[in-house]
Formats: sequence, C-alpha cells, structure tokens
Amino acid sequence: MGAKKACIEAYHEMEERYAMLEIKFFSDEQKSQIKKVLADAIKEYELSPEIVVEYDDNDNTHGMYIIEFHDDYDRESGDFFEKIIKDLNIGKCVIE
Repeated sequence: MGAKKACIEAYHEMEERYAMLEIKFFSDEQKSQIKKVLADAIKEYELSPEIVVEYDDNDNTHGMYIIEFHDDYDRESGDFFEKIIKDLNIGKCVIE
C-alpha cells in the first residue's frame, strides 16, 4: 500500500487591518495548483496581496505560500481568501 498523500493545509490570521493566509503544500502538483488558484483569484478580485513562497526543503517540493494584506480597511481579503480555500477544496482552516 502506498504512502498517504498529505492534504494542502491552510492557516488564517487576522487583526485590525491585517489579514494573512498561509497555505502549506507537500508536492509540486499542490504547489502548481495553489499558484493557479491564486492567479485566478487575483484576476477575479483585482487585488494585489503580498505573496511570499517559503520552502521547507532543498528540492522545493514542500513549503508554503504566505498571502498578506496590509491596511485592509474594507476587509476585501475575506472573500478573496474564501475563494482560495473553496477552490483548493480545503475542508478545515485553522484560525490563529
């Protein structure tokens, strides 16, 4: 029996005008899927979040996308993050 594939994980943090979503990936396939979903959301919502990609290993197959909004007065990040979570089929998001 093969190894169980790790699911994409998401962590959300929000305070005052700051909002952040971390999306952890465990394969090149997941990394590509996240990249596409982010591009689609940016185009649909016409927003420009700060996006950083950090890697856990030397071969760039494990890591996370960190999506941040600073000075989010109108809370536009909420719908944006909801779309990303839905499109990635993330069933549970940890809120910190």
